[in-house]
Amino acid sequence: MSIEFRFTGRLKDPDALRADAERLAKERRYGFYQWQAPEKHEAGLSVFLCPLGGDLRVRWEKKPELFGKWVVDGICVSTPAGPGLHKAAVELLDRLDIQNLAVEDETDYYQHRDFERMCREHFYPWLSTIVDVFRQKQGELNSICICWDLDQYMPEDVPGTVITPVGRFSIQWMRELLEQKGVEALAERFFLWYHAGERDALYYRAAALNLLWEQCYFAPSSRSEEDKLLNNAICDDLETAARLDPALPLPRKAYAEVCALAGRPPVLPDGPELESEFQPGFRKGLVTFSIGPLRLTLPGRYQFDWEEWDETTGCHLWSDGDHPIWRVSGYKKQQGNAAFTPVLRDDNDLTEFSIPNGAVRWGWRVISEQTGDYFQARAEVITGPSLFLITVSYTQPEQLAEIGALLEKITVNVHDVEKHTIQAHAPDGDSAQTGINSIGSD
Repeated sequence: MSIEFRFTGRLKDPDALRADAERLAKERRYGFYQWQAPEKHEAGLSVFLCPLGGDLRVRWEKKPELFGKWVVDGICVSTPAGPGLHKAAVELLDRLDIQNLAVEDETDYYQHRDFERMCREHFYPWLSTIVDVFRQKQGELNSICICWDLDQYMPEDVPGTVITPVGRFSIQWMRELLEQKGVEALAERFFLWYHAGERDALYYRAAALNLLWEQCYFAPSSRSEEDKLLNNAICDDLETAARLDPALPLPRKAYAEVCALAGRPPVLPDGPELESEFQPGFRKGLVTFSIGPLRLTLPGRYQFDWEEWDETTGCHLWSDGDHPIWRVSGYKKQQGNAAFTPVLRDDNDLTEFSIPNGAVRWGWRVISEQTGDYFQARAEVITGPSLFLITVSYTQPEQLAEIGALLEKITVNVHDVEKHTIQAHAPDGDSAQTGINSIGSD
């Protein structure tokens, strides 16, 4: 369920197209990425016009029978970024030298170039249809996700609410806004790039809201370079929005909070606060990560890393920059169901409990090293043929209570998931690394 346009064509000089795309991206302050397949007969590029999947993707392939020409195809998915992205991407495509260009634009904007018509006939109905789905599902489900990247974490459930990349909204609020002020008012809050033309104050506010809600850890910039970049980007976007439109309501409380984390003085002029039912920050609460069928719930402030052991194996790692440090590795039997191993048999306070479609066993031990003692909680999770080993290293005995509470939140993949997800599109590219290793059936 998405709005997009696709195109095909021919190409004589891929290097010239690549150079033109990179130049245009630089001129318009877009991101740029190029790739080359190992066999050298296929390559492509992406121009990133805005967040939320707002990229124009172009791929070309050598066809010997075409006597020196290359076959080109590409796509741009406009939702949830918005109609402003659709227009900007079409105009970018206009500037690329692709021969025999054929465009399939489901909005017909490529043909008629009437922005208001495109909004009226496609983007507004798309958003209204989603609200209708919410109405039908209200009372049946907990949180509903829309346009949410399923390869990342899942926020906490709040019944009757909608999880989006730009915030959490109650279904009732969305319905009332649509009925009382019209779909245009809802579109202003939902789409990242709503207006035609240059990225305006509304765009920068939405970009900041996306960072605040989806990515920000609400941790000091001193913790990591990632925190520093996120905190500064949020402040910069909101300050740009205020400069472009001083009367635009902004999340000023969240801005002041992030400024303190970034160690920079607030400089927003006085102005209205953006009204919201919920304060920004999915990562302020607990979030749930997926590793194959395993569902692991951790504090949202934890940062993820892939710890590589060798060229083919490693584990998932989460930490808050210090202890506790969580590591998860997964294994899968080639035949039969997994069972608990003897590894944990001498651990302290060994506890075992069942969960739907699986079981968990965990305990703790003291690790002695020359530098001193520390503690480690260890857990095994079995579900069907899969076995997961979780280790949590910590330094203070009192940390074990929180670790145990989080281990008790473990679940495994259940097909009748209560969380209903409306996905705008499935991102192209390789699937996320699962960390599931194969083990024998013995």
